[in-house]
Amino acid sequence: MLIDDHPVVLAGLKSFLKEAKGVEVIATAANAEEASRRAEHLRPDVFLVMLSCGIPNPEEVVRGLKVSFPDVAVMVMGLDPGHPSPKSVSAAGANAFLDKTAGKDDVLATLNQLRADEDTGARRVLAPKESVPPPSSTRGSLSRRELQVLTLIAEGYTNKQIADDLGISVRTVETHRERLMRKLNVQGTAALTKAAIALGLVTTKS
Repeated sequence: MLIDDHPVVLAGLKSFLKEAKGVEVIATAANAEEASRRAEHLRPDVFLVMLSCGIPNPEEVVRGLKVSFPDVAVMVMGLDPGHPSPKSVSAAGANAFLDKTAGKDDVLATLNQLRADEDTGARRVLAPKESVPPPSSTRGSLSRRELQVLTLIAEGYTNKQIADDLGISVRTVETHRERLMRKLNVQGTAALTKAAIALGLVTTKS
């Protein structure tokens, strides 16, 4: 379920998620109150909360949704640097958060990570974007293919371009991306790029 008080934003999100494999937008809501009313009947898997001027206290919104629907994941998007901090949103109960620069690949990868475990029903709480980049020793825990994918991500390749370059499917690239974020304890393309730099796979451009 998408939550935002801007109809144009909601329409745009709904449009780009419409064709995404494994993702179905079952409803939209202008605010947390409307979302709660609709969720009573629809029971979504994830609340995707877009932050805007209409949500002055996002921590309270997240906290309220988690109290009412503890089994539904909450993903927050649109974080401006420092307001609010990813840690404060996480403390309120958010399972994941992306800033407003996140691209389509980041959004879809995060949504896929929030799927409930088929055996336990548990959901993953993703690490804050403020996580410290991994030390070089982490490199040994990554497979050769994962290192290749991470390098290409850091060089700005899209999932489709990576798939074409390595001769694998886009879905396989998405799986590698998800594993990389889990192993490196980071989230999103920007964080993966920082990790690649920390591991010495790529260098910063002057």
